[in-house]
Amino acid sequence: MIYQWTTDDDEVALDAIIVGIGDDSPALMEAGATPVEPTANIYWADWVGGGDKIKASMEGPYSVPEALARADVLCAFWGFNRVVIALQRRETWQPQWGELAEAEGLD
Repeated sequence: MIYQWTTDDDEVALDAIIVGIGDDSPALMEAGATPVEPTANIYWADWVGGGDKIKASMEGPYSVPEALARADVLCAFWGFNRVVIALQRRETWQPQWGELAEAEGLD
């Protein structure tokens, strides 16, 4: 799967489950501390799927692989169109999680 992605906190996909991935490692390393694995939260806007209204909500934190798997389940269950990625920094993404679209943006 190729994920659309953004680093813009103001960009939201209303038709998608969004996996937000944060990474405090750069700040930790600058402070001389040990870096940690990135964590992820899952969130979505209000959505009508299958005739039901789904209220906006958020889940997490999860490890990134767990968040991506959970997002796929929620996307299929509630009939969202896609899963997209919100990153603090593009460099945080790891190839074992999947592939990001070449260009940034959720459109």
